[in-house]
Amino acid sequence: MVVEDKALKRKLVETAVPNSRKYLEPLKEVNPARYASIMKRYDELEDPVYYSAPAIIFVIGSGLYASDSCPLACENLMLAALSLGLGTCWVKLGSLITDNPGIVNALELTEGETIFGPILIGYPTEQPKAPAKREPVIKWI
Repeated sequence: MVVEDKALKRKLVETAVPNSRKYLEPLKEVNPARYASIMKRYDELEDPVYYSAPAIIFVIGSGLYASDSCPLACENLMLAALSLGLGTCWVKLGSLITDNPGIVNALELTEGETIFGPILIGYPTEQPKAPAKREPVIKWI
C-alpha cells in the first residue's frame, strides 16, 4: 500500500508520534542521553516519524511465511529504489498505527495482517558518497 494522500499522512503522524513516544519510553532508563536526543528531535520536527516523505510504502503480509518473505520484499524494494536514484528509509516506529480504526480501514488491514515497513521513499537532496573499497574477508572452514 502506497500512501501519498496528505490527510492520511497527517493521521499517520498523529497516531504514530504518541505511540512511538510510548514505545521509546524504556530507552529513558537504558540510555538517557540517546532518549533525550530523540525526544529533542520529536519536539523540533513537525513529523519526526515519517519525516514528511512524499510517499510511504506499507508492505503488508500475513500467513506462515510473511515474517520471512515480507522483510525480503522491503529490502528488494529499497535496493530497486536506490537503483532509480530514489532515497528510502525503513521506519519501524511508523508501523505503530494499528490502534487507529480509520488508518486500519484506509490501509485495508485485515485480521492477522502485519505491517512490514513502512518504507519512506522520495528524492534525496544529496547522494551519499560510496564507502571506500575494502578487500572482502572470507573465512573458509
